[in-house]
Amino acid sequence: MAGIAALRSLRAAGLGPDKRVLVTGASGGVGRFAVQLAARAGAQVIASVGSAARGAGPAEAGADEVLVGLNGLDRPVDIVIDSVGGPQLVAAWDLLAPGGSLQSVGWTSGEPAVFPPYATVGPAKSLTSFVNEGAVGADLTELTELAAQGVLGVEIGWQGSGERFTEAAEELRGRRIRGKAVLEVAGD
Repeated sequence: MAGIAALRSLRAAGLGPDKRVLVTGASGGVGRFAVQLAARAGAQVIASVGSAARGAGPAEAGADEVLVGLNGLDRPVDIVIDSVGGPQLVAAWDLLAPGGSLQSVGWTSGEPAVFPPYATVGPAKSLTSFVNEGAVGADLTELTELAAQGVLGVEIGWQGSGERFTEAAEELRGRRIRGKAVLEVAGD
């Protein structure tokens, strides 16, 4: 689902080789896929992470630049894929170029986004809420083919028996796993 969210949100934002793309939460599930897909499309990719320790993954995934937060980003971007929300979403909005698109795919900060007066008045740009809806077969096929070709990497940060579901869920909720958790299903 993270790959599908990344693919669809980039598509909705108008991804192309001439675009500057900012991905917030770039070390997370949707973020890592968004970095890889945008880089594959030839876009200039700026990855924003929560700490320097989380910066290696997006760099390996194809980001042209990795920042902690948004510090140092002073040129406008055409597309923002935001999974952080809160004050960072507001700051990303300010960085969006006229005609740009901000896709809100998550809200890991848990903080409110408070726009100052007139922040949404000016040259046209869009903020779109995003959710995976509808049939996913064609998009899942595309992602699976890219993964099989070695073009799209899936980071597995935890793997264990299906009997350890509760442990995996707690680790994911606590944001202690980098990448995906894989549960092994025993068969006859």
